[in-house]
Amino acid sequence: MKFITAFAVSTIILLSTSAHSHDELTTKPAAWTLDAQNTRVNFITIKKGNIAESHIFNDVSGSVIAGKASITIKPDSVDSKVPIRNERMREFLFETQVYPSIEITANVGDVIGQLDAGDSSLITIPATLSMHGISKELTLDLRVSKLNNDTLLVASVQPVLVRAADYNMLDGITKLSSLVNKLPIAETVPVNFSLQLNKN
Repeated sequence: MKFITAFAVSTIILLSTSAHSHDELTTKPAAWTLDAQNTRVNFITIKKGNIAESHIFNDVSGSVIAGKASITIKPDSVDSKVPIRNERMREFLFETQVYPSIEITANVGDVIGQLDAGDSSLITIPATLSMHGISKELTLDLRVSKLNNDTLLVASVQPVLVRAADYNMLDGITKLSSLVNKLPIAETVPVNFSLQLNKN
């Protein structure tokens, strides 16, 4: 009888431990990693009042873990399709030797977990943009789409307006202007992005 009782107790403990371990696995928050090949971050500059030029960043990485998003942009990867302009922006605007990264952090909450495959949701969230040694809060209007159970698409619904004055970058704009015969360059730029993330 003692053997049977001990066996029963051991079995209960084993089952309880297994169930607890299973719960830990099933409740572990999903982690998503940015797919750089299918991600695009671009901004538009305006010079001489009405000449618009589009630029992109080619080096973007990031993740979303437990609802917390973190994106890193390497401004050294800026691409305006004009090599000399790329060099000037790196040196005088972004000053990449001193400030090699742009960081964006935000909390998207449980919106991902609430989406079924094929669904999307519009959300407005606060975020922090850290650039050129300065961090500022801004608001992001996003569409979050779960393309399938393993793929997310997060895109800006409207441009994010970034002011050079907020990040101590006016001197850089003045320098760039002086290099193109003092053509006026707008101090605020709209930024758009489309980020694809894959489930780990």
